[in-house]
Amino acid sequence: MFKKKSDVILFKVKQEFNFEILAEEFILIREAEVSKYTVGSIKNTLKQFLAFCDGLVEEKGLKLKVLQFLAGKGNEYYNKQLQAIKGFFQYCMEEGYLINNPCTAIKYKAHTSRIVQHSEEVIRKLLDAPNKTTWAGVRDYTAMVLFLDTGIRPNELVQVKMSDFDFANGYLYLREHITKTRQKRTLPLSDICISAIKKLINYRHKDWDSDFMFCSWRGEAITTGELRDRFRTYSKIIGTNITPYHLRHTFALYFLRNSSKTGVFALQKIMGHSKLEQTKNYVSLLEADIQQAHQTASPISNMLGKSKGKAKVAVIKI
Repeated sequence: MFKKKSDVILFKVKQEFNFEILAEEFILIREAEVSKYTVGSIKNTLKQFLAFCDGLVEEKGLKLKVLQFLAGKGNEYYNKQLQAIKGFFQYCMEEGYLINNPCTAIKYKAHTSRIVQHSEEVIRKLLDAPNKTTWAGVRDYTAMVLFLDTGIRPNELVQVKMSDFDFANGYLYLREHITKTRQKRTLPLSDICISAIKKLINYRHKDWDSDFMFCSWRGEAITTGELRDRFRTYSKIIGTNITPYHLRHTFALYFLRNSSKTGVFALQKIMGHSKLEQTKNYVSLLEADIQQAHQTASPISNMLGKSKGKAKVAVIKI
């Protein structure tokens, strides 16, 4: 994984150690806990940090090195790399190579929301874009429906198998090794979604041996990259840039708008967020909805904000 430097020691505290060996151990442990995409991110971060240190670093200078390494990076990237480095140093402490974690006092930056909202009109245009007389078109349309019905992650969707569906009870079961958090997740399915999935199954070539639901014309599971490419094509057709992950955002926002006060907790389970704060990012985006509702429903706006002589009938839904 890392360039071989048998004489490179990252720092010395209780005993000398080789950064590469400990990093490999740490990554192997994390592979059983997080997705391969997260593991790849951790690998890259530790590799970059080793190159940045470029040799021997004493414990007293380690915190400064981390701060210098993270300096100037955007909030999301900063937080992601800090989390990886902090986790690694925690492992070093547990293994007896460090007395204290030098990252403990380094705070994460404020979360910058990257949630994208699309209008219902744009979503309808997207659903109309695939050519539903072809396998690729039916597959892409079904993927869109599944995104919008469940909020599934793109890298989870491409690994879904036919055997993961329970049509009788209306569920999709995500196996633990394909989810980001490495925990099983159960996704409820609507009748419309089930109908689309069954139609896709009927379109499958009889000679395909693969159990993967979303396949290429060769019968092999499509990749997230291929899925993004398909969405780029549809984006050009409808004149709006839209990605698979945008549909996950759309699901979350519509779910919260149409659910009860406890909907945020249900949404956390469905989307597989490990922390409620992640789900609450979507709640904050609904403040514009609240403002609009207030403008529409406020008694003072209705009584004094309209021109005199025009009656206003308020309809209250209970």
